[in-house]
Amino acid sequence: MQDSITQPLRSGIARVRGQLQLWPWRLIMRRLSMVTTVGMFLVLVMGTLVTNSGSAQGCGNSWPLCHGQFIPQFAVSTAIEFSHRAVTGIESLLVFALTAGVLWLWRERREIRILAPLMLIFLLAQAALGALAVKYPQTPSVLALHFGISLISFASILLTALFIHGISGWDRLRDRAIPTGFRRLVFGVAVYSYVVVYLGAYVRHTNSQLACVDWPLCNGRIFPGFIGGVGIMFTHRVAALLLTVGTLWLYLWSRHLRRARPDLYWGALAALILVVLQALEGAIIVYSKMEVFSTLAHGGLVALLFGALSALCLYVLPRPRTVRQTERASRAGTLPARATLSRRATTATKR
Repeated sequence: MQDSITQPLRSGIARVRGQLQLWPWRLIMRRLSMVTTVGMFLVLVMGTLVTNSGSAQGCGNSWPLCHGQFIPQFAVSTAIEFSHRAVTGIESLLVFALTAGVLWLWRERREIRILAPLMLIFLLAQAALGALAVKYPQTPSVLALHFGISLISFASILLTALFIHGISGWDRLRDRAIPTGFRRLVFGVAVYSYVVVYLGAYVRHTNSQLACVDWPLCNGRIFPGFIGGVGIMFTHRVAALLLTVGTLWLYLWSRHLRRARPDLYWGALAALILVVLQALEGAIIVYSKMEVFSTLAHGGLVALLFGALSALCLYVLPRPRTVRQTERASRAGTLPARATLSRRATTATKR
């Protein structure tokens, strides 16, 4: 009697599993990664709009509701803050789905085992800091950290997307040797860029954007000093100049590696273009008196620059030895005795 009841259920489950196995899950996850990356970029830009439009308190001190309501009555500041929260909520669902998908399909790769938790950890940290900023007044240093954490969240999603798109392509270029000095320079510039980004966010949260009324000079001086808002803004400009020099050095070195490592050349070129555009956009902010689109463009360029440098950090790391061994064994038609990857991992690597 019991078998007659459970048998149709088992058959139904088996039928559903069979249908799901026919779906192109790898293709679906790759497309989902693109959508999630664009979504997180939009969250960053909208966060810049919230800060620069003074809409951070557009929903009062209630979170996750807005003025204690699920759908509030809209003023301009309320609409901006509420829209940012709504997009962030949708993006959170996409990140959870992407994390589960990549761990299911590519969990044998060490890169995914690192990037997937990072996506979740910094997504939750970003949400937590956002809630604290609403519920309790925060200092500019803590508010600047919020943008920095959001940037790492964006970078981890971007790297995940690049990785699963490049498994059958540029990923193999990572096996080609590069100078140790170049690898150190890439990581050094990337870490330093994060410091510059933090300084920029600190400038924004201390309302020091227009402390220097001209560009590239500061109030007509080469050295205006380090006091007050002028000092904060001047420090950021000096740090940004050093970042531009470091990125230019990175690009010039990558030209010598272009034949063997075109991925590094194009990544360094993208970073150089973005850092120059970011500097020019900083000048536009000054002369436009913080026109809203100039501030949004500046925030977007910052995110893309950090993403490009983060991608270079991934590119300069060699692939795990087990992956290289499995590929060689697969081409030879045998698996090595000490291989730690399954046949499914081999298939995922070839794809």
